[in-house]
Amino acid sequence: MKVLVYHWNSYNQKTIENALSACGCSITLLTAQAGHIEEDSDFTDKVTEILKKSRYDLLFSVNFFPVLAHACHEADTPYVSWNCDSPLLAMYNNAVFYETNFIFTFDRSNYEEFKKTGVKHIYHMPLASGGFKDILKNSTPFKYDVSFIGSLYEKNSFDNISEKLPDYLCGYFDAALYAQLQVSGGNIIEKLLTPGICRQLEEITDYRQAEGSFADIRTLFSTTVLGFKAASMQRNLCLNSLSVYLNKNTFNNRKCFLHLFTGSSTDRLMLVKCHGKADYHTQMPLIFNQSRINLNMTIPNIQTGIPLRVWDILSCGGFLLTDFRIELMDYFTPGKDIDIFEDINELQDKTGFYLAHDSIRNKIASNAYNKVSKLHTCQDRITAILQTVLKEL
Repeated sequence: MKVLVYHWNSYNQKTIENALSACGCSITLLTAQAGHIEEDSDFTDKVTEILKKSRYDLLFSVNFFPVLAHACHEADTPYVSWNCDSPLLAMYNNAVFYETNFIFTFDRSNYEEFKKTGVKHIYHMPLASGGFKDILKNSTPFKYDVSFIGSLYEKNSFDNISEKLPDYLCGYFDAALYAQLQVSGGNIIEKLLTPGICRQLEEITDYRQAEGSFADIRTLFSTTVLGFKAASMQRNLCLNSLSVYLNKNTFNNRKCFLHLFTGSSTDRLMLVKCHGKADYHTQMPLIFNQSRINLNMTIPNIQTGIPLRVWDILSCGGFLLTDFRIELMDYFTPGKDIDIFEDINELQDKTGFYLAHDSIRNKIASNAYNKVSKLHTCQDRITAILQTVLKEL
């Protein structure tokens, strides 16, 4: 199969390209970048010409890009995309309805939403474990007790616009954000944005819908504004609370510490051992492998699906302690492959337990590594994607 792959800097780009090749595809990389992912006529014309001239069997991209959908529609070429972000705002574009599209998304709620809107070729496809075996050959024994790799989202849009909001709206959103923090494994923010609140936001923010887009103010504000603010609050709260707990206790007669690897400002994390941002390909796998406990805190925008970070940790042989998402139950058993916390008290209790019980923790990590290595590789997923597409053509 002759495949044109849109190459950009997604974390799992190289892993997916390798998986396509391993499945027998002859791939060519499209390295030219669109000026705008939704509308760029020059870029679309260029890609259309390439597709018509070289007669590719399909175009593949990580995440859905309307400009690529336009090109494939014009060239009558199947466009296959596998979304690793959810919700992906580029999906709220009329280009999503082209019958040449074959869209795979890892969040089942996102799949169900677009299926209901009439998108013909949309499928649920979880993300997968990555190819980190080579770098893990250089791994050493445990260096870290508890680790979290990720952004604190301190530069979020809500903080930028909050001064423009009336006091009563600020109070309403503060209450909504606090309510979100009490919810385990779901997103209630969008439901709290009533039609009246949305009309006020349209006036205050001078909201203008982009041409071809059907994303409304509720979707945009709940994800790009409140969703990231809620994630920032959750991560700071959990990290501070856990670091205080670790500081007050010993485990197997030794002190343990919480390590954070981030490019964010860490001024508010007084007891956390803070490091710089970890490179995804060269540093992250070693940190996951060398940490007794790896934390995952899922951004509220992901309503049901399993984020890439979960698969990354497990495919590096790391022990995972994560917040809850319903789709975790489809693939893993808490206490056997992973473990889950639903509030700060449970985060502290389970962290303490697993720091004190090495053999139990190591067995769980081993179970998960064996499972994802056998059943949930990127090549497994790409094989399933290609089989699905070929069946529909």
